[in-house]
Amino acid sequence: MSNYMHPGVYIEHVPSGLLAIAAVSTSVAAFIGRVNRGALVTDDKEDGKPVLITSQAQFASLFGELDGAAGGLRNMGSAPDSFGFAVQSFFANGGTKAYIVPVGDGNGEASTAAFTDPLNAGMGFYFTARSEGVWADGMVLRIRRAVEDANPLLATYDVEIGVPDGRGELDPVLETHTDMTLDPASGQFLAATIDQASLLVSARHETVASAGGGAIEGFESGDLSGFDPSTISSGDTIELSFTGDTVSGQPVVVTFPGGAVTLGDLAVVIQAQVRGAATVSARANFVAAVTRDNTILLLPGQSATAGTVNTVTVSGGSAETSLAFDTGSAVPYPSPWAGHPATPLDISFAGGVVHGAPANADYTNALIHLRDYRDISILMLPGKVWTSGGDNGALEAAITHAEFMQNRMVLIDPPDPVGAARLQSPTDVKDLGAPTSPYSVLYYPWMEVANPYYDPDTAANLPKTFRIPPGPFAAGVWARTDARRGVWKAPAGLEATIRSAVGPTIDIGADLQDNLNEFGVNCFRAIIGPTVVWGARTRATKTKPEYRYVPVRRTQNMIGESLYGALQAVVFEPNDHKLWSSLRANVGAFMDTLHRAGAFQGEKASDAYYVKCGLGSTMTQADIDAGVVRVVVGFAPLKPAEFVVVQIKQIVGQTR
Repeated sequence: MSNYMHPGVYIEHVPSGLLAIAAVSTSVAAFIGRVNRGALVTDDKEDGKPVLITSQAQFASLFGELDGAAGGLRNMGSAPDSFGFAVQSFFANGGTKAYIVPVGDGNGEASTAAFTDPLNAGMGFYFTARSEGVWADGMVLRIRRAVEDANPLLATYDVEIGVPDGRGELDPVLETHTDMTLDPASGQFLAATIDQASLLVSARHETVASAGGGAIEGFESGDLSGFDPSTISSGDTIELSFTGDTVSGQPVVVTFPGGAVTLGDLAVVIQAQVRGAATVSARANFVAAVTRDNTILLLPGQSATAGTVNTVTVSGGSAETSLAFDTGSAVPYPSPWAGHPATPLDISFAGGVVHGAPANADYTNALIHLRDYRDISILMLPGKVWTSGGDNGALEAAITHAEFMQNRMVLIDPPDPVGAARLQSPTDVKDLGAPTSPYSVLYYPWMEVANPYYDPDTAANLPKTFRIPPGPFAAGVWARTDARRGVWKAPAGLEATIRSAVGPTIDIGADLQDNLNEFGVNCFRAIIGPTVVWGARTRATKTKPEYRYVPVRRTQNMIGESLYGALQAVVFEPNDHKLWSSLRANVGAFMDTLHRAGAFQGEKASDAYYVKCGLGSTMTQADIDAGVVRVVVGFAPLKPAEFVVVQIKQIVGQTR
């Protein structure tokens, strides 16, 4: 309590007890499956987390091919990219937010690339793709010196990461990092800057011996600490041999003129004579450099033969012993360090391995992670289809997860009716054995979509269309209906058109739907024009009739999740009449807002909902002693007009 010590006016801001209860989103989807890019969300050994995206373009950028083609859809030949098409179908039909949850067997490898530190022969710059898979194979990191300086530590470098276009350019350029130095003590150190800023690769600066990965090639070095360069006399020589040199198999003989004062003088002579030799066009970027630890490095530059890299070896000469050359191990010395800022160094990523197919346990582990993401309201497992007598463990785990969370639905896909047993009768539906949970929904049939990689002139061997499961289309319609009408409106009807599809793989008429609808199989049909969603039932249509309709189950999910988040504020408040009154008022205000929006049946509020909380009505003294405050919320769900019956009769026997 406040202490009032002197006469005057005291302003006190007193809490009003108002809880701002807002309806949570009901259309945030989660796609769980094999993506071939992205850190796995499977177990504690992986650092991957579900990634929230808000558009197909963002999916393409983060999980598609590097060139961003086809909105992130991969060209898999005669087979569709089931995950990519699922995401595309969701966003094309009205979805706005989705979590991407990659799963796999954990046996993938990330692509790598590397080059040596030109100022420290024992160190290298190592780059690793941010996630496993072959998606980064062939990606190029291009580095060039941007600003010269007499002190090599102060020279700055720019890096571009992109896709080579086959003409010596990067197109597209995916990332650009500028104004970096080779000084580890600098705030713009190349490795640290890229590691912190890049979304594509991680970077580290490590000793060559300890670093893993990277294309390590040979070079010659000489540790000359304490060596006096003036001891190299005029006429002394060294012979240098190069592997991969198709111009001449003869060694290059370097002859020293004498008068050297520094190690740098010796390096200048070596570099100039190798570059100036008449038959060494393959070695135009050869470098002789002196590092900070007084080591002369002989680095071969670029080979004239595509796909090969020269290595340099000191093969003789009177000065070989004096200069203490000894073959080392590092990445080929890049041309930017050689005094050619206009000539960039390109290093390519390679060595990626795709994760194997996920097991049921991988899906289960991912679902455990999703318990922390309470904003998810729709679950889909692209590539997983419920089959009679098949392995449906992943889908069963998803339904168990949804029942545990009580705030999300699982869209189950049936088998492809083309080439498989069709759902034509109640017996077919029963034999399929799909779960009858009120948290599960099934749509039928599959949809036919265009293959973006088909071209009648250049890719006529590819399928013109693919068959895609129906769930993601319906999920997008859910999101679109929620935004336009509210979660209480059935996501079906003439306004629930299916977009981004050629049409259903089979035509469903009224007689066929008669056999499917009463068992909770929602159909895609062309009623008077485009294909629409023509069903709004959960799989519990027989087992739990109170949750027969999709909007009823989803509205209750929304109410429960909205109250779950808002009422965290009253935990540990005094459990007395003041709290009960506040809960009745605030929850009642929330329910009244929904009623005014048209979420409930009932013209009057008293017919549409009620909120109870208090001793004797919802709690006993024993409950209070146990720390329990109980709020009971009831509502009259708004159910769809599924069957519109028009009775027509003649008026007979009328006389004026």
